[in-house]
Amino acid sequence: MRFNRMYNDSSNLLPIKKQTMEILDSRLVELVKNHLDISISTDISDFDNVDCAIYEESTADGYSVYVCTNDTRSVSICEEVYYYDHDLADAFREQIRYGDETFYIDSAVYEECHFEDKLIELFIDNVEEIIENEKLDITLEEINYLKQEYELENEEANSTEMV
Repeated sequence: MRFNRMYNDSSNLLPIKKQTMEILDSRLVELVKNHLDISISTDISDFDNVDCAIYEESTADGYSVYVCTNDTRSVSICEEVYYYDHDLADAFREQIRYGDETFYIDSAVYEECHFEDKLIELFIDNVEEIIENEKLDITLEEINYLKQEYELENEEANSTEMV
């Protein structure tokens, strides 16, 4: 799933009108990764030092298969090897759900299997918690944009408390 956004290499935000902003997909990915406390590396030196490794492997007769494993030294063929690469982004999401925080993902697999799209889906699923997460480096302008974009009610506007 790709989202139509306007891009500007100089910053994360691009003014459309005076009061309306667009947030880059890369910023959404950054926010959801920080919120879920996950890190993704494409550096092969991290291969054995992560909670989960996702990569392409070859069979003895030259076919490509894809692996999503928590133990690179003992891969379970039945549970961790995929014939089709389109299942990997969903496997990645499940590994996050199971508590994995550090990932090695082969760079070609990361691009071809649309992992960024899966991270944006995770952002959408968690947008309310992300807005409320005080530990994130998110601006008031971004919060207001996200509330409007995802049609989240303004809690202050709905408050019955009188000042």
